[in-house]
Amino acid sequence: MDKRIAVIGVGKLGGTLCSALSRSGVVPAGCLVGTTAHEESAQSAAGQHGIRVSTDNTAAVEGADLIVLAVKPQGMGRLLQELKPVITPDQVVLTLAAAITTRFVEDRLQEGVPVLRAMPNLPSLIGQGMTVLCAGRQAHLEHMVMAKEIFSALGRVAEIDSEELMEAVTGLSGSGPAYGYIIVESLAEGGVKVGLPRSLATVMAAQAILGAAAMVLETGEHPALLKDMVTTPAGTTVNGLMALEEGNIRVALIKAVEAATAKAKELAR
Repeated sequence: MDKRIAVIGVGKLGGTLCSALSRSGVVPAGCLVGTTAHEESAQSAAGQHGIRVSTDNTAAVEGADLIVLAVKPQGMGRLLQELKPVITPDQVVLTLAAAITTRFVEDRLQEGVPVLRAMPNLPSLIGQGMTVLCAGRQAHLEHMVMAKEIFSALGRVAEIDSEELMEAVTGLSGSGPAYGYIIVESLAEGGVKVGLPRSLATVMAAQAILGAAAMVLETGEHPALLKDMVTTPAGTTVNGLMALEEGNIRVALIKAVEAATAKAKELAR
């Protein structure tokens, strides 16, 4: 891709995006520029990610085809006020900030600027992430195609038509890795309880969940069908499943997604 990309906020997520894009070859390092709040962190980020990084936001966005806003939600209003005079409708703005809507960004920039919103999750740090995109009022198909190509460097990418669902995306995909980690941790504790070394139990638990998830994605089969393939009559797995059902694991996980979604909606308001 020969597009010039400016990443405003080369922190953990912004820096991961820069590294993934240059490493994968999706965007040459020379087409990437980033910013941080302080000169010391700018120099550190430049060395870490192999791109140009400064503290000048307005200089970074001038001439950029895509401007990625990777700052914290509480700093977004101030940043948009700073960038409004220099961002034009010929550029595309993409926000990564949780609970910041495309309308919020559009209303604080010049009229006609196309805006996209993305919700990546933590495994994006290792190229195994899930990013969900939605478009603002002025964004078109070509803008979405560009965003999908860019975020494919971080893992899987999906698009939703209704931005109202982005809070549900946050509750499931954004918060979901934490649910997975507690499952892995709990399985490992179970392994320790029945005599396995902790380090081995942790690897076994993580690989079991990783392998199970990969089979869902690669086979396209319903998780219930794959579960039945493991569960032989009068075998060990059915006893374990019964223990999980007695602990209301399904209800607990459904409620976790609902609770996280409710909080995301509260923050968006």
